[in-house]
Amino acid sequence: MKRIENLAHRLVERYGTSSPFELCDYLRIDILRADLPAAVRGLCFQKRADGSVILLNRGLGARESRYCCAHELGHVLLHPGINAQVMADLTNLCIPRLEREADFFAACLLVDPNLEEWNRNFDPLTVQQIACLAGLPEKAVRLRLDAEEKNRLEGFRKK
Repeated sequence: MKRIENLAHRLVERYGTSSPFELCDYLRIDILRADLPAAVRGLCFQKRADGSVILLNRGLGARESRYCCAHELGHVLLHPGINAQVMADLTNLCIPRLEREADFFAACLLVDPNLEEWNRNFDPLTVQQIACLAGLPEKAVRLRLDAEEKNRLEGFRKK
């Protein structure tokens, strides 16, 4: 998970934004909106030499679109060459792991990097509050916070 966190931080540092829409512009990843089935919030696919496309459900609100775009951007960057259809066709692919990684990437982009400092100086926020502020599902916030705790413990062990 550290490599995913590092990737998200490098992108934010390089392009000066954590907006998944702006990052897609910089990375020349097309974003299209379409009428998709209600159960499908977004998906990504990679065109041969032309790059990647993220397809978002037109029915999503702004916050959910932002999260879904970040999640799908995670798939594009972390799982190159694995499209939604490929994932469905391959029976030995660990789809829950890939989804967890994309959720973690989205959380690394969208959870304020100053959150830990803020929690030390003020009343700590709950997972629900962080999810609401960041526009993320609680499961993505938990992934992010669990990774931070693991990093903190590893740093403590090294001292």
